[in-house]
Amino acid sequence: MFSSTKTGHMAHIILTALLGQVASNQLTPPDPGTVEQYGHLVIQALVAIVTIWATVRKALQKPEAVVKIPASAPAETAPVTSVSTDGKAE
Repeated sequence: MFSSTKTGHMAHIILTALLGQVASNQLTPPDPGTVEQYGHLVIQALVAIVTIWATVRKALQKPEAVVKIPASAPAETAPVTSVSTDGKAE
């Protein structure tokens, strides 16, 4: 009755489930609302998996190398000129 291989065992399980569906429901197709609900669930599950994967990947990333530049004397700044309301520099 049961197969000794993994493939045979899985085939037996699937066949039994399929025959159970035929016996109980005559394999009636689900209504469109149910199909849409399952579609939304599948999409949400995929988004959740990708989000979790990206978060874990980001957390396990090596930090970027920081290049340390020695501090030097502050650079000279250009003199600030103000402009009057008539457009001429003061």
